[in-house]
Amino acid sequence: MTSPHPFSPEGRARALEEMGRTELDVLVIGGGITGAGIARDATLRGWEVGLVEKEDFGFGTSSRSSKIIHGGIRYLEYGQFLLVRESARERKALRRIAPHLVHPIPFLYPVFGGDRFWLISAGLAVFDRMASATSEEKHKNLGPDEVRERLPGLRDPLEGGVLYLEYITDDARFTMENALSAALHGALVANHASALVQSAGGRVVGAEVTDAATGRKTSVRARVVVNATGAWAAQTISAAGLELPRPIVPSKGIHLLLDASSLPIQGACFLKASNGRRGLAMRRLDHVYVGTSDDEYKGPLDAPRATRAEVEELLAMVQDCFPGAALGLDDVRATWAGIRPLVLEPGKSTRDTSRHDQVWSHTPGLVTVAGGKLTTYRPMAHRTLKAVARQLGERLPKDRSAEVPLPGGDLGGADPEAYRAARASDLIARGVAPATAARLTWLYGRQLEDLLALADRDPDWLEPLHADVPALRGEVRLAAEREMAGSLIDFMDRRSALLIFSRGQGEAGAPAAAEILGRVLGWSAERREREVAAYRSHAAQHRVPSA
Repeated sequence: MTSPHPFSPEGRARALEEMGRTELDVLVIGGGITGAGIARDATLRGWEVGLVEKEDFGFGTSSRSSKIIHGGIRYLEYGQFLLVRESARERKALRRIAPHLVHPIPFLYPVFGGDRFWLISAGLAVFDRMASATSEEKHKNLGPDEVRERLPGLRDPLEGGVLYLEYITDDARFTMENALSAALHGALVANHASALVQSAGGRVVGAEVTDAATGRKTSVRARVVVNATGAWAAQTISAAGLELPRPIVPSKGIHLLLDASSLPIQGACFLKASNGRRGLAMRRLDHVYVGTSDDEYKGPLDAPRATRAEVEELLAMVQDCFPGAALGLDDVRATWAGIRPLVLEPGKSTRDTSRHDQVWSHTPGLVTVAGGKLTTYRPMAHRTLKAVARQLGERLPKDRSAEVPLPGGDLGGADPEAYRAARASDLIARGVAPATAARLTWLYGRQLEDLLALADRDPDWLEPLHADVPALRGEVRLAAEREMAGSLIDFMDRRSALLIFSRGQGEAGAPAAAEILGRVLGWSAERREREVAAYRSHAAQHRVPSA
């Protein structure tokens, strides 16, 4: 009998059943990029691994970041040279395992009157050496006219700029693919499954896992439990009567989405307003997003939202940087807010607090990892698993996480840009709109083969969800059957990126998506209606708040 796909509904149910039948080497709690990366790394090292996430993969910080695989140049001014070196070099590893999701993007550092051009250029030269940059990646100095070609309408007084290469990604799909990679290599993985850490005799021995879909509780035994719940780290272990060695300080960052026609920049750039306020702008296909804030956050962790005041403040910075763009609130198509789980450094603001991770083995049988950032999730996993190996009393097996491609990243040796162009041609030849084909090839990589195989059997799977939504019916089916999408929000937000990167949050396609998901997942008509209503409410929270 053929085993079900591990991220199908049957595969998810089987994973939860199997967790209750065996003692795992490692149970990872938390399905953000940190937990998914740890689970994947541990599985590739040969350990028996489980991964559970109370909501969905990337539900928290890992779908609400600036979506950059970056070297962290700004950390040079804080003297965090080891973090910069690690970040800069990780870009190559992530480009190697996920060429379909880690896209090169030229990054421009504008230099204004009063800035020290030589110092900024020298800093980029140091960065090039730390990153072992190739000739393509090394920085180049540009004159004012060259800067304005890339950033039309940029404010004065402009002295020039420094151009170098960074990488942009879709953080939610990147996270999901790490979790899927873990499952494809043998890990037992389930989303929508909360965990209550369990102890016996002064030692953590596992967790009670509750399946949100059925309410069923399963006692999962594990030699070591890893708490990788980010901003929820303290809540996760306080429920078991334990405490963190140091507090977590949540920091909130927001972003605004604009049409590229409103702000027609090329690539990406740092922003610096005339009052000194800093930010960034990133081009993604026909969109540009700008960010970000960095303020201590005391609200509900599950639902951070951009406030009207925050939107107006960030937009004011962009208006100052691009006075000729005549941007207003009506140009903002979407907003999002995320929480950075920073480790407290007394006397420092959240902006000045280090982004480096910390690993604590403060209780036998338990390892907690906190802090960190998207780009360095693999080294974070390595440091966490060193602590796990000490708890297990074993040597740390060989690391394979930088060599094994993610599920969509096995392009058969093809150049990523050539592969995208070929798949786009295939899709367009079958009647898919060019803008939809561009979006699909930007997100899916090798997984497009599954979509094309569906269309070979039934061309209707290449029909759009709605005329106004750049997504296809087959995406929804594959998300339910092979990507563990268990709700309409899972698909619209974290599998397809329609919540943020689609006009009107893709709401016009929500009923059709709910109907397809419902057929795969066995939803009643009432459940489909509830899912659409829940998505509409979720979408409303990502628009500009009313005054």
